[in-house]
Amino acid sequence: MRVFPVLMGCWGVVVLSGCDCMDQYERSPRQWKLLTEERELAHRALPKLTEDGKLPAPVVANTDGAGGGSPVDEKFQTLCASCHGKGGDANTPMAQALKPPPRNFTDGAWQAKVDDAHIAKVIKDGGASVGLSPTMAPWGAMFKDDELQAMVKKIRSFKK
Repeated sequence: MRVFPVLMGCWGVVVLSGCDCMDQYERSPRQWKLLTEERELAHRALPKLTEDGKLPAPVVANTDGAGGGSPVDEKFQTLCASCHGKGGDANTPMAQALKPPPRNFTDGAWQAKVDDAHIAKVIKDGGASVGLSPTMAPWGAMFKDDELQAMVKKIRSFKK
């Protein structure tokens, strides 16, 4: 009777040691490269056809490694852009998959009815803290007070 659990344990070790599914736990640069590629794919907007019905020419990304953006811009791209879009319009593949959809920061009516303290609270404590979607994560630990206020200004700058 004791042989069966031992055999099952050995079988599990043999199967899992040769299984590619364990690669997800590997902390090698290859895995980080895959994560970076997935994040870039999530940030990519869907192409729109030109007036003559063709795909537009591809836009070449800046790959020289010189960020050029402020720390708040970099945090927006890292934390917010996959859902809210680089331009704040919430038109990304990730945004289309979320229910309810993320906030469109370009909406002037929404911008007019909320104050800076409300936006800061949502960023800091998450959407559920003010009765909004719990899929909006709390990012308070990622921001100092001055950075949080700069992020609120960045969100306000998307108003159209």
